[in-house]
Amino acid sequence: MTAPSPETLERERDRLYVTDAELIRRMGVPEKQGRAMLQDLAKKPGFPRKQAYASGRRYWPAVKEYFDKLNGL
Repeated sequence: MTAPSPETLERERDRLYVTDAELIRRMGVPEKQGRAMLQDLAKKPGFPRKQAYASGRRYWPAVKEYFDKLNGL
């Protein structure tokens, strides 16, 4: 996968519902590792699910809160 342009990143920055690709970029991990992490996290209780009404995207603030709690914040 190629890196998105700076314009694309700027447009995505304030989105509330993110695709898995956007989520992996926000996590800052390599794509292959990020995909494996998401497959594992999707099985865990409390990790935000994809929302059908948001075209299969996850609610970013809930994902961030999950990671914040996981990391002791």
